[in-house]
Amino acid sequence: MNQLPPLHALRVFESVARLSSFTAAANELCLTQSAISHQIKNLESYFGFPLLEKRNRMPVPTEAGQDLFKTTQMALQLIASSVSRLRDGHGNQVRLKSRPSIAYLWLMPLLREFYQQHPDIEVSLTTVWEASPSVHWDEYDYVIQYGPLGLAGEGVELLHEEIVVPLCAPELCLNGRLTLEALAKVTPVHPTGDRMGWSLWWKAAGYSPQPAAREQVFDTDYMAIAATLQGVGVTYSDPTLVQLDLAAGRLMIPYPLQVKTGHGFFLMSTARTRERTPLNALKEWLFQKMSEAEKGVHHIDRVPG
Repeated sequence: MNQLPPLHALRVFESVARLSSFTAAANELCLTQSAISHQIKNLESYFGFPLLEKRNRMPVPTEAGQDLFKTTQMALQLIASSVSRLRDGHGNQVRLKSRPSIAYLWLMPLLREFYQQHPDIEVSLTTVWEASPSVHWDEYDYVIQYGPLGLAGEGVELLHEEIVVPLCAPELCLNGRLTLEALAKVTPVHPTGDRMGWSLWWKAAGYSPQPAAREQVFDTDYMAIAATLQGVGVTYSDPTLVQLDLAAGRLMIPYPLQVKTGHGFFLMSTARTRERTPLNALKEWLFQKMSEAEKGVHHIDRVPG
């Protein structure tokens, strides 16, 4: 056993070799690109010769690297299969990977209710932001992924079609509603760095506001919501995800125009996942709670789309 190379570096190498990309491997393993490069250098230093080379700007295994890649991949698959068998026969843990926004804003406040209904099931929740699905199914049972409505595939089910409305704290909307002219004068809070969401909403409203004197930009929905709750300005989000804040009066919808974005949240799983009863219990509960949340905001006027 003392002849084994660094095991973490082996896993990094397998990911880079399989994906032919340092960036994709970093996203898959939730590491920085510099950390990926460091692990590859450590592994090559251990062997004393290169394991990867650049071809058409992509990292591909050398002849020696290809041999190590095949062996490492087989070993990881054997470990994954063994772990899967052990988990299937012991305990009721469900491993869920999710986008941070829906996990923080919608799922976390409801988890206590799930545990009350299913005290024998433990939910292990991991939040990861990534532009496209990248899943090691030996690590997760379910994945909640955000993507275009055309996202399809085996084990991919639409959990919720995204809609957005403007949101603000009650002190910015004392009369319960704002006109488009008044709304345009409030500091816009952007949940994404590209600031495109507000443009989509204003276009649907048929109104062209003047450039704002001040804007607040974040890179996540939940940070924008947190700032909005403190009265920083007006943001936009899916009312289904903040239903508890709306019901409690902590947030208000100043203008009842609901806009479809063409995206949604999907629940992804494998055939093995769907065969296990504890996992199905979580799935059924997720769809039930989402249906209830959608009905709770159904009274808001919709934009045909």
